[in-house]
Amino acid sequence: MDWPVDRRTVLAAAGVALAGCSSDGNDPPSPTPIPDAEREPFSSEWPTFARDAANTGYAADISGPYIEIEERWRFDAGGSIITTPALAGNAVYAGDNDGTMYAIDPYVGAELWSFETDGSISGTAAVVDGTMYFGSGDTLFALDAREGSERWRFDADGRIATSPTVVDDTVYLGGVHSTVFAVDRESGEQRWRFRTGASVLGTPAVLDGTVYVGSGDQNVYALDAREGSERWRFGTRGAVSGGVAVVDGTVYAGPRDGNVYALDAATGDERWRFEIGGWAQGSPAVTDSVVFVGANDGYLYAIGIDGDEPDGRWRFRTGGSVIASPAATGDHVFVASTSGNVFAILPDDGEIVWQFDTETEAEIHGGPAVADEWLYFGDTDGTVYAIGSG
Repeated sequence: MDWPVDRRTVLAAAGVALAGCSSDGNDPPSPTPIPDAEREPFSSEWPTFARDAANTGYAADISGPYIEIEERWRFDAGGSIITTPALAGNAVYAGDNDGTMYAIDPYVGAELWSFETDGSISGTAAVVDGTMYFGSGDTLFALDAREGSERWRFDADGRIATSPTVVDDTVYLGGVHSTVFAVDRESGEQRWRFRTGASVLGTPAVLDGTVYVGSGDQNVYALDAREGSERWRFGTRGAVSGGVAVVDGTVYAGPRDGNVYALDAATGDERWRFEIGGWAQGSPAVTDSVVFVGANDGYLYAIGIDGDEPDGRWRFRTGGSVIASPAATGDHVFVASTSGNVFAILPDDGEIVWQFDTETEAEIHGGPAVADEWLYFGDTDGTVYAIGSG
C-alpha cells in the first residue's frame, strides 16, 4: 500500500521542539540523591517491560514530556544499555551488558545502589511489591528494590534473553536454550518449564491465566500459566523475536516476515495480518484503536484496529533501524531508533511533536520508560538519559 509519510520539514519553522546535548569537556560534579523525606512520589510508573504484564506498552493516563523538553540529567554506566529502564518506587533501574544493575534517583540521576553479576543484562527489570527481578547471563535474580540486596537466584541452565514478567506469585521468562520458565516469586524455585523449537527472545505476555510467547521457531505459543501445558500454537513465516501484546482478547505479534498478526487469544486463530515495509524487531504498543510497531526499515508504523479490517494510517521515518519497542500514551507515542534519536509523535496523524538527539555515535536499542512529564532511556554508550518538560 502507499503509506502516508510524516511531513518532516524545517522543525523550527513548524514550532517543533528539537533538543540535543552538548558538552564543554568539563566533568560535572556527581549528583547527590534526594533524601526520601524530601521526594515527591511519582504519580505514574513504568515498572516492567512494556509497562504491564500483557506487554501493551500503553498508558492512557500518562502524559510524558510534551512541551519545552530538555535533558534533565544523564548517568554513565559501565557498559552498553540495550534495554528499557524500569521506573518504580521512586527509582529508575537500568542494567548494562557488563552485568551491573543500577538504581538511580529519577530526579537528579544520582546512583542509589548497584549490584554486580557475572553475566550480561539484556532485559528490563520487573519491579513488584518492593522486589525487583531481572536476568543476567543464565541467572534470574530477585533483589530488594530499595537496598539492592539479594533475596534469591535461579539458575536457568542457559542465557536468559527476555525480561521477566511477574503475575501473582510467579515469574515468567525465556531463554536462548528454547525454554520458557515459570519460577516461584517468593522462593525462586522452578514451577515448570516448556520447550519450544528455538530461542525465546521476546518477553512473555501473561493475561487471564495464559502465557503468550513467541519463539525463533516461527511460532506464537499460548501456555497454561499454572501448569505450562500448551493450549495452542500459531505458525508465522519468520522468527518471533519480539514480545507479543495482548489486548481485548487479541494477541498481536510482529515476526520477522514483514507482517503484523492479530490472533484470537482463546483459540490462536488468525483474525488478520497486515504487511509492513520491514520486519518487526521489538514488541508492538497497542492502544484501544491503534497498533504501533517499529521495523528494521527505520519506520514506526501505525495500524488502525478500530474497524472491521486493519488500516495503515501512517508511517514515521526515524533515520535508523527501530529495534526499540514504542511507548504509547493517551496523547503521544514515543519511539527511539539506532539513529540515536527519540521522538514524540501525535498518534492520530504521525506528526512530530519533538525530537531529542543524543548527538553521539551511540545507538538506542531499548524503548523509553515514560512517566508524567518525564522520559528515560539508555544507549549503547552506557548512558541513561532523563528528558523532562521544561
